[in-house]
Amino acid sequence: MEWKGIRGQVLKNVAMKRYTSMKVGGPARYMVYPVDHADLAKVIGIAEDKGVARRFLGNGTNVIVGDRGLDDAIIRMTKVRQMHFRKTAEGAVAEVAGGTSLARFIRESVERGLAGLEKLYGIPGTVGGAIKMNAGSFGVQISEHLRSVTYMDGLKRIGERQRQACGFGYRTSGFTSSEIILSGLFELHDGDKARLKKEMERVRAERWKKHPMEFPSAGSVFKNIGGNPAWTYIDKVGLRGFRIGDACISEKHPNFIVNLGNATAADVVSLIRKVKKEVYEQVGVRMEEEVELWGCDG
Repeated sequence: MEWKGIRGQVLKNVAMKRYTSMKVGGPARYMVYPVDHADLAKVIGIAEDKGVARRFLGNGTNVIVGDRGLDDAIIRMTKVRQMHFRKTAEGAVAEVAGGTSLARFIRESVERGLAGLEKLYGIPGTVGGAIKMNAGSFGVQISEHLRSVTYMDGLKRIGERQRQACGFGYRTSGFTSSEIILSGLFELHDGDKARLKKEMERVRAERWKKHPMEFPSAGSVFKNIGGNPAWTYIDKVGLRGFRIGDACISEKHPNFIVNLGNATAADVVSLIRKVKKEVYEQVGVRMEEEVELWGCDG
């Protein structure tokens, strides 16, 4: 298959374990890096014309890809990373490309003495991915500081939604798998730069203290339930430290599955199913994944 007219990079038969934080997964048929919105529209059009399914990937921090891989085109906007800040009476409005690293955006905001997102520091992934799943930590959700979101739909139309129309909920939004977030418009307020830096580092230290950052993982595997932390249910059924192959439920934080070295996607998925089964049978609670499973059927 030819990608004529694409100005960005096109890779073939890409090992997805190199592009996901869990470090598992077989090859993807194509990985495409559009250079701008027009290039993105062309990529979507070619994939559609050739009957190739497409998926949008940020930094791969919330995705488990199956061992057989994907016969898809993986589209990444991570080479489009613009940030534009405009001062306001209360602070600033920042327009940030979806492919921008969330951590980089937060660091740049703090350097400018702008507050609001510092408690999200340390969440891996891109701004677009964080918006799509309404990422949050330490009592703050990214949607709280959004004014609007610009996106492209499956028909290559660019649209804008105000925050209230984005369908944000706990670790979810109204954006579908066929829509890609192009940018977010954030409202930030003035703060003390030194205090913000201190808070940002405190949050980072807390993550390292409580989360198994020393091993590959996809972050929190399950959503909290009714305000109750998911890890408490996993702990209650005695699965802390349980492993299948080199995939292990973290001793430090049971809502993390870590790769101890040579885990397969099948190992990880088997652990996810084990947790869901045991928690439902022993506690009567249905666990719902926070991570996305791509090509993990069967």
